[in-house]
Amino acid sequence: MSSPIIEEFLFDDINEIKIGSHGLSIPQIIQVLENKHIIIPNRKHRRGVYLVIGVDKGGNCIAIPVERTYESKLWRPITAWSCKDSERTILKKRGI
Repeated sequence: MSSPIIEEFLFDDINEIKIGSHGLSIPQIIQVLENKHIIIPNRKHRRGVYLVIGVDKGGNCIAIPVERTYESKLWRPITAWSCKDSERTILKKRGI
């Protein structure tokens, strides 16, 4: 499975609330796309097809499960959270 190209995120009231409940903001999520990041397949049986892992401008590691939208390069974050140790390790192994 090859990783998609994600140029932009689609936000709505639902995912904004879920992201905020993890102490993160929409600008932080956007910054992950603006900085170096990786896109990997998400675990099986999860709603998000892929997991975007990267850092915001403050250097905070953030994981973002995403799902497809009506446009190929526009993806919808389901939620986002500060990286777990395993996600930080994946990012470091990729040199980010």
